[in-house]
Amino acid sequence: ELSPRLRCLSPAPGSLWNLHKMITKTTGRNALLHYSSYGCYCGWGGKGQPKDATDRCCQRHDTCYNNLLRGVTPPPCKLGLTLGSPLPAGRSSWCAQLSCECDRSLALCLKQNIWTYSKRYLFYPKHRC
Repeated sequence: ELSPRLRCLSPAPGSLWNLHKMITKTTGRNALLHYSSYGCYCGWGGKGQPKDATDRCCQRHDTCYNNLLRGVTPPPCKLGLTLGSPLPAGRSSWCAQLSCECDRSLALCLKQNIWTYSKRYLFYPKHRC
């Protein structure tokens, strides 16, 4: 169970399972059911204009991970083979902490904007983004 500060104590920070647990614990909603295919940015890939504040949280999460992968925040991380989570290019603890912070920020953002969640954007067709 996550601490009140949402620290990443999992042995595999940045993993999709850890992200799922963090979002579910923070929002009180099952992450897989509510956020894995929402709007234009929640779920795999992302493009176009976010549909609402909830979708903007996911857009910011995508940007955070992309910055890690491009090395905007040193040291750079490289895309791993484990479900697309950033892996370290050098010091694992630094990269893991940064990817954990991306995930933590997403969970908090989704909680703060839970009132903007709309069922009409669940399973929103990506070609309309």
